[in-house]
Parts: sequence; C-alpha cells; structure tokens
Amino acid sequence: MSSNHSELVFLIFGIMKLVSGDTCLDVDSVVQRDKYMEHQVFRKFGSQSLYTCASECLMSSACLSFGYDKKTRTCLLNSNSSDTANVVERTGFLFSDIQHWPKSLSGRCAQVVCETNTRCEVTRLGLARCVPEFQGCGHPPDVRDANTTYDGHYQGAMATYSCDHDYRACYNNVTSTCQSSGAWESLEGLCGQYRWHNPIWVLYSFPCGPSSKFQLIMNGTATAATRWGFKIQKQTDSFFDSEFCVGYNGISDLVRINTKVDDVWGTEVRLDLAMAVGKAMEIQITLQDGVYGLVIDSAIIHNLTERDAGAKPDLFGFWGDVSVSMIEWMS
Repeated sequence: MSSNHSELVFLIFGIMKLVSGDTCLDVDSVVQRDKYMEHQVFRKFGSQSLYTCASECLMSSACLSFGYDKKTRTCLLNSNSSDTANVVERTGFLFSDIQHWPKSLSGRCAQVVCETNTRCEVTRLGLARCVPEFQGCGHPPDVRDANTTYDGHYQGAMATYSCDHDYRACYNNVTSTCQSSGAWESLEGLCGQYRWHNPIWVLYSFPCGPSSKFQLIMNGTATAATRWGFKIQKQTDSFFDSEFCVGYNGISDLVRINTKVDDVWGTEVRLDLAMAVGKAMEIQITLQDGVYGLVIDSAIIHNLTERDAGAKPDLFGFWGDVSVSMIEWMS
C-alpha cells in the first residue's frame, strides 16, 4: 500500500465513529498526529492498522497508551499515559491514550479482566483467556558518569550510553539490550575519567584500570622555592617517582628519578633542569614497550627501563609546592 493510500485510509478512519453502548468515539479527536511517547514502549510489533494496535493495547493489563508508526506499520504499546509521561514531536507517528477507546474494540476479550503481568488473547477455538505478558525491562540501569538514550524497554530494546565530558568509554560496547529475563545487560565501569582540572593532592586511578601503555600530561607551576613531585604506582610500589627541587636544602634546578618495589628503593637518577617559582611547565610521563619516558616542555629529559617488567600501574599522584591546572591521561 502506498503512503498516499495509507493517509487516505487514516482519513476514513478519522471520520468513523466507534460505538460502545451509548458512547460514541470520534477517533480523530483522540489520536494525536506526529506525536511519540518517549521511553515507555514495553512491546513493539507489526500491525496492519491503528485499530489493530488499539485492540492489542486494550487486551494488555500493562498498556496505558499506544503509538503507531505509519511508515513501517509498527505498533508501540506504552506502559504510561500522557498524564505522567513525556509526549514529543515525531513525524509519521500517531499517539493515543487507551482510556479513550471502547473496550468493545478488543472483541471477545472485552469481558475479560486480566491480572497484572498478563494480557488477554483469543485461542483458535475463539475462547478468550489471560496469558503471561512480558512487560519490559523498566528504566535502563544508570551508568556512573554517563548519559543514556533509549526509545523503550521492550525485549530487544537498546540503551546507548555516552560518557560525560572528561570521561572516556573503557570498552567498545556502549549499548545495553533489554533481555527476555527482564534485565538489561550490565555496563558497570563503562566510563573512566581521563582529564582532571585543578586537581588536588590525592591518588588518581587510571581511567580504565592498569595499563602498560599510556601518556600522562601535567601542567604545573612551582609555588615556592622548595620541592614537589609526581609518581606513578600500583598499590605501594612506585614505578616512576620524580622529585623536582626548585630550592630545597641548598639544592636547586635538580630532578630526581627513582623507583620503589617491595618497599626497596632503586638507584636514583639526578638530572639538571632550570626551574623557577611561577614558571609553568608541561610534564609528560609515558610508558611504552617497557620504557618510562620523561618529557618536559617538549624536550626529552630521561628514559627509564621498567624495574618490574610487565607490572601495569594503575595510580598516579603529585605532592609538594606546586599548582596544577590540568592532568590528562591518554592511551
């Protein structure tokens, strides 16, 4: 059937009257054109007409409104009415609250009252009976530091998650599917923070757990003629421990680099570096192919082979008299 023919059919339906007892229903007055109810679809199926869709809603104990996609002839049963749920503009859709439709449209099911979680169906013998009904998965689970988009909670519905600003997805799958069990697939731990603005003196976790390849960028400015430091570690082991001496115990313009594994310090490396209070520096610490690299203001300062080969760090932090405007983690 062409789209023009479909429109003609609907216009005919719009002027028809459905009669239930002494009550007449003006279909055109209860159906909203180009309207769609967000997030409330618990059942979705092909339907040849708006009336078939309304009939299915009437036979369901959970259905409070329905939508109809004219282009695909798809019926959408909703678990809420327009009194308490959001109805939005969407071209090509029809919407109606089921309370306006006469029960007689459900045929043999008109005299049957089904309990919650069931719906009425007519057997091949023409008998009306109540059968279990899947009523959806409910609202998709909240994922920390993420936003969710979804159209409904029917079986097979998909919720898509997008991580907040300064957070990244830790694995490729960013969708959760409503399953026949009534549960959504878990996406726990999807988003991890990878950028920190004006951070404080605490240990920060890598965004997606331990890693053997990364780049940490820190923008910092010494605030006093003393010292400050930056370290990368796992539990109590420090795999890259750097100290910047701006002026401490008579020592200035010196960078110390060391490691600590099983509470035992390694061999310290000392490097000369011009520093000053109030001077901003961009510090990069990388780990790739088992080698830590220290780059300051785009100049390579030192490379350090892993002391504990293959040990993946998962924490970093800074300390001392330094003001840090931003830290960014990249893989």
